[in-house]
Amino acid sequence: MNTKTLFSTDDPDYVAFQYGAPGKDLMPSAVMTAASNAFWSDIDQNYTFMQYGPALGDTEFLKQLQEFLAKEYKDPSIRQDCLAITAGASQSFSNIISLFTTHETKIIIENPTYFLALKVLEDHGFKAQEFVSIPTDHDGLNVDQLEAFFLSDSSRCNDDVAQGDAHRFKYLMYLVPTYSNPTGRTTSLERRRKLVTLARKHNVLVVCDDVYNLLPLSTAAESSQPPRLVSLDLSETLNNPRGSSDFGNVISNNSFSKIMAPGMRLGWIEGSPHMMSFLSKSGIMNSGGSPNHIVSGLVLNAMRLGGLKNHLEMLKQVYAERMNSMCDYLAKNFPACVEFERPEGGFFIWVILPKGHDAFEIQEANQGRNNGLYRGKKVTGVKMSYAPGRLFTVDPKGENANCLRLTFAFYEREKLLDGCARLCSLLKQVL
Repeated sequence: MNTKTLFSTDDPDYVAFQYGAPGKDLMPSAVMTAASNAFWSDIDQNYTFMQYGPALGDTEFLKQLQEFLAKEYKDPSIRQDCLAITAGASQSFSNIISLFTTHETKIIIENPTYFLALKVLEDHGFKAQEFVSIPTDHDGLNVDQLEAFFLSDSSRCNDDVAQGDAHRFKYLMYLVPTYSNPTGRTTSLERRRKLVTLARKHNVLVVCDDVYNLLPLSTAAESSQPPRLVSLDLSETLNNPRGSSDFGNVISNNSFSKIMAPGMRLGWIEGSPHMMSFLSKSGIMNSGGSPNHIVSGLVLNAMRLGGLKNHLEMLKQVYAERMNSMCDYLAKNFPACVEFERPEGGFFIWVILPKGHDAFEIQEANQGRNNGLYRGKKVTGVKMSYAPGRLFTVDPKGENANCLRLTFAFYEREKLLDGCARLCSLLKQVL
């Protein structure tokens, strides 16, 4: 058992395709060493990072972050007063739920979706069986079905949420609109525009898990990435405000976990200036001050020295090589009945088995459970695992049961291809 990380195995001969994190070889050790040296060598100037920080984060950090994001997204409209530091996307999501919902808020999710987001929502008392699940396809979220839901739900008697405190929303929608976890899909621009329109009309807070946005894996993917939902919402909020304190309807939730190291527990959110102002006055942000303040000082130096930019460029190159190697191998060696989607960015490859099969049951047999049998077939186990599609839905026996998710971020190319060979061997036994 591994007692050093969140992951469950440290067997060097095992391939765990479910690990959605950068591997040891991709950790920014040199970048953070240089940043740390610069930070501590000037501690007389940087001593304030050891004190409680400003509620939304150090001003110079936010300025550097704004400049970095404006360049990476090629979006000069990004504003410093729309940004705040967080302790990573997971804790930030929990804080957002605490601050912007009531027990009357209806939860909307995309299907499939990131499975641990469902758990965070349940931790706040929301019941998974009551979540509204909206399907996705190759163009992302099906906004027509979302619109149909709002029309059918218009008689719900929770108008007190809509008419009460400005920061409490009638609906909260969680989605990963760019390089989705788990499918790798990206919601199209047309659908994004309609989603923002619907959110502003129906009092929806859209929480975008945007942790993969900075990881397009080709020049074409980078040039074709649609505007972020938060930028579309801010354009309306700032240029066509609904009154003097338009809160906006989209929060972009981001993390340095995917572009630097998960152990940093540092991230940021982006939303309207009124939303950031509200956050700055909240108990969550004021009791402890800026989250992970010292680490933000280190990352500030990584941005100043150009280390973050250089590290991100390296990651995109390595991930592109790994993803393409895996997809090329799978295209040649998967059983003919198995499909998969080659992603344009992010961490994940979504694999689709024939209807009626269950990736969870296959994995159970592979791990020796049920006497190593899958529907009467004896399975010769391989030292490989993946994330079964059941995880990513509130209906575990539903349409995603025949799917599985692979990650190309954690291992080097050779081990990834070894894992692909093991996966192909397993599927050829059972399909």
